[in-house]
Amino acid sequence: MIAKDLRINPLRTSLTALSMFIGIIALIAGVLVGTLGRDYLEAVNARLGGKSPTYSAIVDVPSSVNIQVVTALQERLAHFRPGIASAQYHLNDLAIWASSGDGNTEIRRVTIITDAERTRIMPAPIIEGTWLTGADEPATLETAVNESARQYVHDGTVALARTGNPQQVPARVNGVIADGTDTPTIYVNATTLQRYWPQAWEPDGLTILVHPNEGVDDQHAKTVLDDLLSDVGTGSISSWNRSNNADDYEQVIGFLQLGVTVTAILLLSVSAIGMINIGLAGIEQRSHELLIRRALGATRASIAIQVIGSSVLLGLIIAFAAVLISAVLVWAIPWMMPADSPLEPPAYPYTAAMIAACASIVTSLVGSLAPAIKAIRLQPALALR
Repeated sequence: MIAKDLRINPLRTSLTALSMFIGIIALIAGVLVGTLGRDYLEAVNARLGGKSPTYSAIVDVPSSVNIQVVTALQERLAHFRPGIASAQYHLNDLAIWASSGDGNTEIRRVTIITDAERTRIMPAPIIEGTWLTGADEPATLETAVNESARQYVHDGTVALARTGNPQQVPARVNGVIADGTDTPTIYVNATTLQRYWPQAWEPDGLTILVHPNEGVDDQHAKTVLDDLLSDVGTGSISSWNRSNNADDYEQVIGFLQLGVTVTAILLLSVSAIGMINIGLAGIEQRSHELLIRRALGATRASIAIQVIGSSVLLGLIIAFAAVLISAVLVWAIPWMMPADSPLEPPAYPYTAAMIAACASIVTSLVGSLAPAIKAIRLQPALALR
């Protein structure tokens, strides 16, 4: 009888179902949009300044550091226990050669001498190919470029040179990344540069980016890094500062999440009010039917169970359908994201879905209590008038 009640008035059932469906989807979508907005803001800032928190250690390094020391440093940094660490050498006289109308011309561009660990601290989506090879893996002189530096890639290589020196050295381009900057940037593998072009290896400085693991104090990470540098003979830390700007946008993220949460609650509240109104209107339409059932011997408990049960059953069906459809939509989001998106595929907001589904069922129950009380108070004798 409860299931059949849902088919007595298809229009009323459809309107109630639509109201519940909108409320559940609105809450899930609101939470998901807030999460994506927060993740996008964090990802954009992480590409430019590193994951939160990221510390920058400036190291006094001698220019005579040989390949054994460079390789040892890269391998030790790859297994940095307190967190993630990436080395960035400064070679001010390194340039690239670009073609012009009258021949080759030496052009100074932003060139970063780094390692394979950099993208773990400053994540950059790979558009084509791969990132740099690890220090413990064999590789030739290799680079990676951002989208703005594509114009300097010819036949899968870029031509490196030293300032004022006509000698050109081709370097293989592993891939293209989206690093979030518009400046043409070429990332050179520090280990392979020192190994295959030692004449160009005259570093003017070394900066190590450190992202401590959760719960690790930054001073502990600094102490471990200083000991590591002393062990491999690379120098010592002269400056230690936080380099990311997470403090600037954490308040913005808080306001964003609060606004989305309040909006989702308001949407669900509007949906709940609509469901209660539709339920009360439905009882008015079915009052004669319920009176006849009471006159035929139906108890007050059976009438109450019938009224409440139909609303709760409808709430269960719509909650299941809304959660299923929203899960499919969230699963399809990665297929719609561009290749250079800094976002990771979003996780399904299970907590929000459970809250929305439970709120919908509770609203169905509460919204049917008033009609059920009104229905059991009807006098069977009224059906004979």
